[in-house]
Amino acid sequence: MEKIKAVFCFDENLIAPVQVAAASLVDSSVRASLHCEVHCVCTQEAGGVEKSLRQVIALRDPESVLVMHCVENPYADSYKVRGISAGTYLRLALPELLPEIDRILYMDADILVRGSLRALWETPMEGKVLAAVKGAVNLPDKWEWNSGRDYWHLLNGQQGKYINAGVTLLNLSEIRRRDLKKTWDELARQKLYYQDQDILNITCKGAIAYLPLKYNRLAYMSKEEYHRFVEEGICTQEEFAEAMENPVILHYAGDKPWKRYDTNLGSLWWAYVNSKPDLTGMFDEKKARRYHGPSLAGRAVRKVKRILGGEE
Repeated sequence: MEKIKAVFCFDENLIAPVQVAAASLVDSSVRASLHCEVHCVCTQEAGGVEKSLRQVIALRDPESVLVMHCVENPYADSYKVRGISAGTYLRLALPELLPEIDRILYMDADILVRGSLRALWETPMEGKVLAAVKGAVNLPDKWEWNSGRDYWHLLNGQQGKYINAGVTLLNLSEIRRRDLKKTWDELARQKLYYQDQDILNITCKGAIAYLPLKYNRLAYMSKEEYHRFVEEGICTQEEFAEAMENPVILHYAGDKPWKRYDTNLGSLWWAYVNSKPDLTGMFDEKKARRYHGPSLAGRAVRKVKRILGGEE
């Protein structure tokens, strides 16, 4: 019996969304001969979600399993920015936390799986550290905006190849062989704007397998922005069309649909949640419909912080 081994890393802020992510994984990927082994690496404060997660998975497939790893976050003091907590760094601990596993599919908790992940799971990984989808940072204006950061020279040669780490197939055996975790831990003490995503891009250059856009469609990016990927040679026209028409994984890396209903592609997340009786009651849809993003004053404060480098 084949199993997709997947992992979610999260803290107490994401205990409801991670249940949706796990449910969509099992709903979309399980077949007669394919099941899921779902690992959850979370802080002690988030460990109380275990019972609910077990029910979510068991309801969908008795052959799929949940493995919990409640840990003290070794990166609790790492740089926090853009409202993203230090829980994001937990993925850097996976090579040691999962010593018996050689390959695992990491996914952020703010994703929605809408199709089978078998082909993604079977991606050839020989000599590669990870497989992932290219991110928005590759666009020339975004790359230029970031180029003034004092560490950005470490990413020389990576424009057009920079990955979004929200969906990442990790070759844990190769990571251990290269002893990358030591370097990861050193970099985690620095102020990197994209946090552990920057760390992966810096340390894995030249050893990344690139996945089609459909496996990590960023909801905050418009169709027009994605078409620039084609114009800049970041992806093919075929990859673009497939990601727009039939994305396999939606990634809500910007506004969260459970907080803001009208976020781009948020209606697809809500349609899934509302079709599942065990998920519907977890979220306040009325509140999400009332919220339309930060106020003008709030946006101004955020802009000033970005300009002055005053992020947390």
